[in-house]
Amino acid sequence: MIHYYLQIKSAHVFLGLLVVAFFLLSFTTSSITQLRSLQTPVKYLAWTVDVSLLTAAMMLLTILPSAMYSNGWLLVKLVALAGFVGCRHAMTTERPPLLPRWSWLLAGGALLAYAYSVARAHHPLGIFANFIT
Repeated sequence: MIHYYLQIKSAHVFLGLLVVAFFLLSFTTSSITQLRSLQTPVKYLAWTVDVSLLTAAMMLLTILPSAMYSNGWLLVKLVALAGFVGCRHAMTTERPPLLPRWSWLLAGGALLAYAYSVARAHHPLGIFANFIT
């Protein structure tokens, strides 16, 4: 199955970009009252993209050697993505808990950016690994 690596990785990257697009679209449909009727279809499409992204990630996990993720970066990335999903849920509820909707957007964006930096660096600290010598 290793000969499908490039196709699976390309799909994973494309789905990651779709996650960002649907995150912003979720914020837009939940913030603008005229677009509330689109909130449910956007939510279901976002879930579909999330599941597809996770499927591609699991396929990559099974075909790559375990030495590539033995330092724990993959676990850190999954925890950051779980926090991102929680922020998106809090952002799209009728009345966002504790914080305004835009703050959930910023928190989710920061977690998503951190998960991206962890994936690019293959290091649990992500972008902060550059500061440690």
